[in-house]
Formats: sequence, C-alpha cells, structure tokens
Amino acid sequence: MIALAVMLLLGAAAACADQPASPFAGAIDAAQARVVKLYGGAIGREQGYGSGVLVSADGKIVTALSSLLEGRSIRAVLADGRVLTARVTARDEHRQLAILQVESANLPYFELGSSEHLEPGDWVLSAANAFKVADGPEAVSVSVGVLAGRARLEARRRAQDFPYDGLVLLTDVIIATPGSAGGALVDAEGRLVGVIGKSVTSKLTNTFANFAIPVEEVAAFVAQPDAKPQDGSASPSQAEFSALRLGLRLFNVGSRRPPPFIERVRPGSPAQAAGLRAGDLVLSVNGRTTEACADVEELLRTALADKPLTIVVKRGESVLPFELKPAERP
Repeated sequence: MIALAVMLLLGAAAACADQPASPFAGAIDAAQARVVKLYGGAIGREQGYGSGVLVSADGKIVTALSSLLEGRSIRAVLADGRVLTARVTARDEHRQLAILQVESANLPYFELGSSEHLEPGDWVLSAANAFKVADGPEAVSVSVGVLAGRARLEARRRAQDFPYDGLVLLTDVIIATPGSAGGALVDAEGRLVGVIGKSVTSKLTNTFANFAIPVEEVAAFVAQPDAKPQDGSASPSQAEFSALRLGLRLFNVGSRRPPPFIERVRPGSPAQAAGLRAGDLVLSVNGRTTEACADVEELLRTALADKPLTIVVKRGESVLPFELKPAERP
C-alpha cells in the first residue's frame, strides 16, 4: 500500500511537471515587476490606496489623479517589497493622470510604445492593487480578458462629468474597482497599452466603464507634462479642489448621508489659517447649501482649483463665513 501511494504521488508530480506554463506567464511577470502599490490620503468615499506604473529606471511613476496624492506623504511599494516615499511632480487634469517620483535606480519599467496593434478580441491583462488585496510585499493582482474596442469616453464620476473625453481602450476585464486606478493594462507580450482609469459611469449605459487611457496619451503627458492636450483641456470647474489639500477631514461615518461636521483640521493647512475648527458644521460652500458630507466633497472637488472659496459653518449658536485659499501644488 505504501509503495502504491508513493507511485501515485510520483505520477501526480510528473503530470504537473508535464503541464505547459501559462501562455501569459511572461506578461504577468513583466507587469507585476513594473506596477507599484500606492498609499496616501483618503477622504470620504475616496480610498487612500491605488496603483501606479513605472515608466523610467530612475523611479518615475504614472498613476491616476486621485485624493491619495493629497496626503502628507505618499508611499510607493515596489515589487521587491521596498517602501519608498513618492512626491508629485506633475498633474494633468484633463487626462486625469499624475507623475510621481521615487528616489531609486535601475528599476524595471514599461516602455511607452503604442496600442495601435491591438484589435478587438485580442488578449489583455490588468495588473493593479485591486481592493488592496496585496497590502504588503505581495505581488499585485492580475486579471485576463480581451480588448472590447476603442471609444470616446462620455462618463460621469458620481454627479460630475468626467474631464477626459478622448479615446479609451475598453475591456471586459473588471477594472472599475477600488485600488485599480493607475494600474497597467498590458498585451499578451507584457507591453503596456494603457493606464487603468478612475472608476466612472458611462452616460450612455449608466454602468461602470472598464477602461484604460491609451499608452500614447500617457507618453504625451510624460514627454510634456506642462503641455495642454491638443483635443482640449479641463475646464476650471472640473479641476479637483481636494478637502485634503485644504486640510479638512469630515466626520463621514454613521449613516448614508452624515451631516458635514469637520472632524479634524490639519495644522498649518489653509483650513487652519482661515480659522476653521473641528466640530464646525459646514452649511454651504461658495453659496451652495450642504446637507451631507458628500455634498461638501463634491463641491470642493469641482470648485476652482486656483481660486479662494467661501465656506460658511455653524459653530455653537453662531453662523460664521470663512475664506480659504488653496495651498500651492506641484
């Protein structure tokens, strides 16, 4: 009996050894080595984690523009487990992308080539820190699907129009998930074809759009981070005016629409300079009434990013107006 058991085990091992490797093994290894996990600020329904792609050997990272970039510090976890401090060096409000820099050398990185070779039905893979499953040195998650096609994006993010309306790569891979934005969409050879976009809803179907910004757009941004896109630019009303940049944190717990009480004011922030305090109840932003935390977050997100704004709060029995000036940004 023992001899029979040994023979069965050896036979099973031999059968496993004979199985061919995944046809995507090389692409998976390449993608996981070049995608980083990012951790930073969180506010309301905005997660404080995401993904980024390395685009140079000296630590240049492209990611999606998000609130995590507004925290006091941004941590980038490389594929080898190293944790490095990242700083924002450029933002593109239209493409909703940002460039980060970490201090390192000889890193594996994606070449910014082309996505034109992809046809509908071709295999694509996503590599990202979806749902923060890889919370430590673990490799990022990889999913396999196909390119569904190319289309001009007409989408909303919550109640606001999404600034980018150019061509995107659509896929059946479920990438409209927390943590995936900023990750890589690669072809079957492991070549970067797009950077995963933020979670948005299609205006046409009212469903989440699984899309990536084409690598050509990424390359144009990296080459000229201060240039305006040829097909348009974000209007001022679409620029993010983050509560984190102002130094505010709202007490966004307890119900589906909690009242907008200020939980914390960061020392040295524009909010503190203006005179706001923890415990203040926000009544309006730029003259628009706010009944819940989500109202404040949306109004701050869509305010003019380079203009002061007026916040009216209730403090005790008093109603007080405050003017906030945005902090400098890279």
